[in-house]
Amino acid sequence: MLPASLQRIVQALRQSVTLRPMQLKRIVEEAGVQAPDLMAWADFEHPVADSYGRKLIYKESRFEIMAMSWLPGDFSGLHDHGYTQYGAVQVFGQAEHAVFHVEEDTIRTLARWTLHPGEVISVSHSLVHQMGNPGCEPFISLHVYGTPEAHENITGEARVFDLERQVIQRVDGGVFFALPPEAVVREEPGPEADFPTYLRYLIEWQRRLQRMAEAGIERAIQKLPEAMAAIESVTHRERLAFCLRERSNAAGHSTDSMYWKILNQELREMARLQRRNRPASSDVFEHYAELYDAVIGRHCLHDFMKGYLHFFAAQCDFSFSEARILSAGCGTGLAERFMIDDLGAKPDNLLGIDISPAMVAVAQKRIRAKTGDVCTFAEDAGTWDLVFSGLNVYQYLSPAKFEQAVQNTANLLRPGGWFVGDFITPDHIRWYPNVIFSADGNVISLRTPHLVEDGGRLFQESEIINVSFLQGYMEVSDAGRHRRFLPALDRVRHLFERWFGQVLIYDAVTRELVHTDADSCASTRYVIFARKK
Repeated sequence: MLPASLQRIVQALRQSVTLRPMQLKRIVEEAGVQAPDLMAWADFEHPVADSYGRKLIYKESRFEIMAMSWLPGDFSGLHDHGYTQYGAVQVFGQAEHAVFHVEEDTIRTLARWTLHPGEVISVSHSLVHQMGNPGCEPFISLHVYGTPEAHENITGEARVFDLERQVIQRVDGGVFFALPPEAVVREEPGPEADFPTYLRYLIEWQRRLQRMAEAGIERAIQKLPEAMAAIESVTHRERLAFCLRERSNAAGHSTDSMYWKILNQELREMARLQRRNRPASSDVFEHYAELYDAVIGRHCLHDFMKGYLHFFAAQCDFSFSEARILSAGCGTGLAERFMIDDLGAKPDNLLGIDISPAMVAVAQKRIRAKTGDVCTFAEDAGTWDLVFSGLNVYQYLSPAKFEQAVQNTANLLRPGGWFVGDFITPDHIRWYPNVIFSADGNVISLRTPHLVEDGGRLFQESEIINVSFLQGYMEVSDAGRHRRFLPALDRVRHLFERWFGQVLIYDAVTRELVHTDADSCASTRYVIFARKK
């Protein structure tokens, strides 16, 4: 005896010869199905070779009702629903759902999102999608499929897309991931996937084979090394670079917001997979610094830091060769090494400090450096000739610590000593590139900036993903969110005037003077030359 909620669906389907997908969706929503109504058909002990549990609940000639059981990590293949003309799916857990567009010989991801417990989605004949359980708890789902005319197997002749082999598999049963040959009725040529769709396919393919191999399934054991090699192949570099250049302008700004979102989503999934598969190496921080130098440090040093340091020496008649220099937030020590090699600073007279011991460890290979906080550092206070701070270090501080850092910087300098440091304007987001390539193309950084208001103050928060081919394979690291405080330029000027006295502000790139009433500058980066009274 079917539960009353399922009986309501059956009666509604019997009364309607033809339905649109949205009409069936409404029928399922109004039926009031709950997860306990389906538990008699649960199959959470399904074979590992099946990528989810699948049980028939009820069937007539024009429709069928099924329950699917999803363990953590279970994912269907990319599929359609065969003869089905209209359908509806209701999930009773946090399900991941992706839909795809197939056109001639290509397939791409249209969207990927989370379905919430109780949510119902409609299914059309043309829908190609994928469902799965990325969470930690099992759940069950209800599936209703129908056709206007009678069919022995309404979901028969379904297409499952094998993107690794670029074929379509026709099946009459479950649309499982990594199907065994005997479950496939026949094969035909399939579409080529775009990069993010192909990458995510490889991720789920490897995960599925891993679980099957752990269960001792021989075909998975044999295939797993190939899958692991495919997902990290250096050949991805050209595909990734091509798709990024095709969808970004000369300034590195993304021109396709939906593609950008999907690509970042799938790269984050790759980063999660690699964190599980590859234990952290002993030189992880040095490797991170190598990425940082490739996509940020060397670019910025070449593009504007060298220029404004030379400009400062000429404009303010400052001799690096005679100065005691403190670098606040030295990072990997690239700019400081430039001061030594090109501007004549004496290595023994230059000290770098950084709050990150890992960065200090790398910087020490180039300069004298130690761990230190610019807000509290007091070594040789009142004796330094120059305090330098590159790449808007002070703006990574909280608003309260921002002013504390400026005050402490002034205390560190001797009378007549200089501060030189660069900052970003509140409208820096208009310049900020989404894509940065290293000079050799082996490191690619993807950056998604947002303006965030917090406590009445403005911040630029950037989500950063780095992709490296330096180690001979594709390595993806999710660097998370980085927040920078965006005080008004006029406020920063007045703060430095309060603690220093003489303050000159220039565009960090063009080196044109920024007028006292300006809110921004052409490059959205500015450099401050402040002299202590």
